[in-house]
Amino acid sequence: MARTTGLVLAAGGLALANEVFFAPATGTGSTFSNLNWRLIPATGALALALGGLEQIAPAFAVGLAGLVVLSVLVIPVGKAPTPLQNIAKLVNPKA
Repeated sequence: MARTTGLVLAAGGLALANEVFFAPATGTGSTFSNLNWRLIPATGALALALGGLEQIAPAFAVGLAGLVVLSVLVIPVGKAPTPLQNIAKLVNPKA
């Protein structure tokens, strides 16, 4: 498995976990009714693309995969707020 594949799968897993677990726990979404199912094939396609890019430019591809993980944390990907916003609501519900 390429080094980028784990990072991309982590990013996809974070996005899905955010929509399935974190958003309903904070009251900003429902479990499966608003789930953006396009995240699953997009994660697979990105893993394949970055795995191919890693054959050409390994350091660039790993850095790009790291930026994908970071962007999933701070940019809303699906229909729910970002994971950092949902975790902040879980930790401090009055804010």
